[in-house]
Amino acid sequence: MEITEVRISPAKGGKVRAFVSIIIDDCFIVNDLRVMEGREGQLFVTMPARKTRNGQMRDTAHPLNSETRQVIEDRVLEEYREAAANLAVPSKKSGGANVSTLDRIASRLFNEEFWLPEEPREN
Repeated sequence: MEITEVRISPAKGGKVRAFVSIIIDDCFIVNDLRVMEGREGQLFVTMPARKTRNGQMRDTAHPLNSETRQVIEDRVLEEYREAAANLAVPSKKSGGANVSTLDRIASRLFNEEFWLPEEPREN
């Protein structure tokens, strides 16, 4: 098994840092993996899941052995860290407070010329 592509989409906040899709052997896609941040700041990957009728969460896709899970987690976290590093601005605000990865990505996007001033309208 080879993970041939990893697609990262930043999340909007909370413990979920990103949503991820992986393509295996150029022929099978798994959507809705999540990069999560734990209590102590460690990152880990959760598999796609849905809520059952009784309110419990149940994986819809997951590896059958720990080696495969480790391969997926290592590759996803590697791609996530690379994406965060490529899109990040300096990790400190002027006041010295820590800034989340999402805040750094948003800051970079807003510093780019995505928002152009409107042209004056002629009446």
